[in-house]
Order: sequence, then C-alpha cells, then structure tokens
Amino acid sequence: MSERQTRSSRHLQPSHNKKLDKLLNVLIGIVVVLIIITATYVFKWQDDAEKAVKDEPKQEQKNDSKQVEEEPSPSKEDNKDATTDDNEPSKEEPIEEEIVSEQDKPQETTSDNPIVDKVVTNKNWKPTPTTQTGQHVSSYDVKSVDWAEKVATITAATGIEKDNMIIWRIQNNGSANTAIATVSTNDKTAMYRVSMEWIDQEGWLPVKLEQLNTLNGAY
Repeated sequence: MSERQTRSSRHLQPSHNKKLDKLLNVLIGIVVVLIIITATYVFKWQDDAEKAVKDEPKQEQKNDSKQVEEEPSPSKEDNKDATTDDNEPSKEEPIEEEIVSEQDKPQETTSDNPIVDKVVTNKNWKPTPTTQTGQHVSSYDVKSVDWAEKVATITAATGIEKDNMIIWRIQNNGSANTAIATVSTNDKTAMYRVSMEWIDQEGWLPVKLEQLNTLNGAY
C-alpha cells in the first residue's frame, strides 16, 4: 500500500466512528423513550386496577341496597289473610247470632185437629199496650176498650187489618184472663184461630196462632 492511501484511510476512520456513535445514541434514546412509555402505561394500568378494586365494594353495596329496597312488601291478600287469622274467633259470633235468631223465629208445628193446617208460636210476640187501669175485667162488648185491644192483638198475630177482618167469634178460653178468637179475611182466603192471655198492667199477649183450612167447627 502506498503512503497516500494509508493517510486517506486514517482520515476517513474518525468520520465513520462518529456516525456509528450518533446511531447508537439515537437507538439508546428510542429505547429510553420506549421504556418511559411502557413504565407510564404500566403505572396507569395499576392505578386503574386499584380504583376498580376500591369502587367494586361500593357498587356491590349499592346493588345490595337496591335489592333491599326492591324486596316486595307483603301484598294486600297476605295482610287480609293475616287479619282473617287474627280475627278468626269473630267468625263464631255471627254463628251464635244465627242460632239465637233461629230460636226467636216463629215455630211451626202440626196439629191433631183436622181443621188446623199448622200451629204457630213466636217468642217475639209482645203484649198489646193497654190503656186500662185498675182491676182488669175481660169484656166481650164490641164497644169496649178491652174488645178493641183484643182485636189489635189479633191483628198483630195474624197480620190481618181490622178493615179486612171478619170476626167470627171471640170468647173466653177457660179463664177470665184468657180468650180465643176465630177470624178470617173478608174473602175467607186466610182463616185463623188466635189464643191470647192477659198480662197485668201490660195488655193482651198472643200465645198461639192456628191456621185453619175451614171455618166449620172452628168455634
């Protein structure tokens, strides 16, 4: 090799080294930037993960609260059933009242007398209020107060009004304080015999009502 060539190669060598150094520096810079970006991304991911973990119990707590709020309240039917169960004993009261009312209803029985269809008694019958005072004397005078009160007692027992009533006979029924009357409607479609007794200071009380099928032999 000539001396000129040796000098030329020596002169070019430092320039080549400088270019290589620059390239290495650039590569190192790129690597450093990538490391910084990666580290930043990792730290950010960790922060997000920690926040997610912290927020998760709060979200679950909210969901639990929501479930508690949305838990169905007892329905009206349940309350009704509970009320019915609590008031169960009260059901017996109407039953007792029904039994009492059945006992107070008019009682109907049959009779051996062929002209009597049925015999009616009623515990709810009340004495016909009287205006009489002093010692009572049963009267069969059609113009007397006692007679008028007997007629009012017959109306109360039979339901036949005076204007629609034929009085076939009112007579003593075995004692001074008892009487029996045979009556019918004007058209004779309803015929009755009414037994009554006198209650001191109260009036005549119907004690028995006989529904008749004929007036023959009724009095």
